[in-house]
Amino acid sequence: MLFYKRFIFVILMSSCVVSSGCSAIKDKPAKEDLALALSGVAGSDALTFEGAATLLRGGESVPEATLYYGGKVENHNKVSLYTLLPDKSPSLPAATGDIKELAKSSTVALSYYSQLEKQEGKWKLLSAAPSSGEDNPLPALNPLHQLEELEVMDKVVTEERGAARGTRVLRIELTPAQARDQLSTDLERAMMDLRPVLKDQNQKTTEKELKVNEALLTLWEKKNSELQKKLEQAEISAVYHVTVDTKRNLPKRLSWKRTVNYSGEKTNNETYVMQVDFYGYR
Repeated sequence: MLFYKRFIFVILMSSCVVSSGCSAIKDKPAKEDLALALSGVAGSDALTFEGAATLLRGGESVPEATLYYGGKVENHNKVSLYTLLPDKSPSLPAATGDIKELAKSSTVALSYYSQLEKQEGKWKLLSAAPSSGEDNPLPALNPLHQLEELEVMDKVVTEERGAARGTRVLRIELTPAQARDQLSTDLERAMMDLRPVLKDQNQKTTEKELKVNEALLTLWEKKNSELQKKLEQAEISAVYHVTVDTKRNLPKRLSWKRTVNYSGEKTNNETYVMQVDFYGYR
């Protein structure tokens, strides 16, 4: 009888090993883990975050394109962000390493503020406070929007080895076509924000102002055309990493690396690196 019980136990264990249902309980597929983590964020009443983003050209950080930022989420659908700009650009290891080290290594000052709200499935800008008249970069850094994009984009999700205890690190690589579409959409939105508005010919507009406005519009059209041609020839890759707290199925960290190679040479490429940490889920 004892031998029979052991035999039945071994058969049941073997069935779980080869059965997708049993194995899924012990070791959920990476794509399923990502879906659970994204659902967890959407179901959280509030959370806080802080992050850093930088642009590298030829492997070197672009000072004016390096940002340190933070913010919070309230009532599921409201996001407040502030941006801190270092007085001098951080080194490459700081820019691509831990965001807390980036904050410590730089003298920072509050420079921007934005508040967004999700209305009818889209994020709407409620208020913004740009510095020195420059364009506010914060709407593009909304981490909830970035996570939502991951849910619908064409991608390959795998699990990275060597994650810290209690976490899983998911690697999400966009398909080449999706990476290109994503960048095209981002650039189109940015260029439309920069497009000069053609002024009406009225009594308050001088002939000189009209000529300046037309010249600016002509320049914009030229640069936009050059950008589109350059984009057509570029090789684009986009890879995300999401660190998931396995106990709560919530993201602890989101990082993103987008590389654009314009000529197939390593010296002629641009890399956008972003990393944001999530805290205080409620």
